[in-house]
Amino acid sequence: MRKFWVLVALVGTGSVACKREGGAQPSGSSGANAVAAASVAAGPASSAGVGENGCGAPSDYLVPPQKYPDGDLIRALIVDGDRLLFRNAHELMSVPLAGGPVATVGKAPALSLRGTTELWQVGDELVMQSPGEPIFMKGKKSGGTWTSFIDLTAAKLGGGRDATTRLLQSLGKSTTPVTSAADFDGKAFYYAEITQGKGRDAPASSTLKSVAFGGGAPQTLFESPGEISEVTRVGDQLAFHLVLPPTAEQLKAKEEERKKNKFAFGVSGESWLMSVPAAGGAGKRLLRLSSLFNGGLIQTSTILGADGSRLYVSGYLEEDLQKPGVFRIDFPSGESVQLDKRFIRGKAYVSGDQVVLVGSGTVEPGKARGTLLLTLPRDGKTVTFVSCIANAWSLHASALAPKAVLLSLFETSTGLASIAKLPLR
Repeated sequence: MRKFWVLVALVGTGSVACKREGGAQPSGSSGANAVAAASVAAGPASSAGVGENGCGAPSDYLVPPQKYPDGDLIRALIVDGDRLLFRNAHELMSVPLAGGPVATVGKAPALSLRGTTELWQVGDELVMQSPGEPIFMKGKKSGGTWTSFIDLTAAKLGGGRDATTRLLQSLGKSTTPVTSAADFDGKAFYYAEITQGKGRDAPASSTLKSVAFGGGAPQTLFESPGEISEVTRVGDQLAFHLVLPPTAEQLKAKEEERKKNKFAFGVSGESWLMSVPAAGGAGKRLLRLSSLFNGGLIQTSTILGADGSRLYVSGYLEEDLQKPGVFRIDFPSGESVQLDKRFIRGKAYVSGDQVVLVGSGTVEPGKARGTLLLTLPRDGKTVTFVSCIANAWSLHASALAPKAVLLSLFETSTGLASIAKLPLR
């Protein structure tokens, strides 16, 4: 089976004195972080300089750079009223949005080294998915024990197992489906189960499913050969990325390549952005769109988010590396509009009358890369560059707060993790 790597690419922050018109896109994913009612105070400024592409270090922090046990990073953020809740691999913490000391709320379900998950809020509880599994857990946001309230695995082992336990339990089970990251609309979870075929070059197959928040049997919504990822609720539809199995011609060409180079990479078929009714039904092709990394099991990262019945995506049109772009798709009409000529890997939010895009990409088409903040009127077609930071910081989670985007950053050279604040304008 292909390894399940979680590739994280949201964006860094910083106050950079450069403004450009460019491309980007907006949108908030369903069930995403609610906008809190307080502004975020500035943290201490970084001492790092500005890079050659105009992108520098983060300038403001809500949680200053620090080292966590085992060199851990901050893996999920969610705004809760006037505070931010966040977690690393083992602990749930909080900090006032106005600034102040960090408080440990309690233990959080364990995550593996590369494990990452979304946090959702339902009343006074937080909800999360066990990465790679159809298991959903909840716990009081005030702290306490987390429980697996939905477990759709055959073994019913429960979520929150550490990496070693999960590895031992998975030995000899190479055909066990891998579950994609789920989307949650407050009533149901939507996800795909991907099963890899046996043998080299055996095709994968995927089943798109939903399960009610109250539990019960899952519903099968759509089935297809290939690998489904990035399941996203868009109005009364579900959008997702589908990478089809390779054709016979592709497999033959790959076999010839293997005869010359035993380390030849694998091969995949066409890459499509698709939709299906949220209640289930026939699939519809929207765009042939790819990422540099194809395949549901390694995260394609082409969907940025949704704004009502509009979907924002970024990738390479027709799988042509000479055709990068950011696109908005209107689901009722099916109209697709290109907003920019860059590929941006990240996340989009809705903030008032604008959409906000935070992601990794080129500062200008064809130029050096950085982590970018861009905005766009919800009904507009012109993207505005706001700011960027240098590539030394990687983003692993984000949340929208009043007048700012909050970013979980990790600096590889120092092993320091932080939560930075990037002002909106």
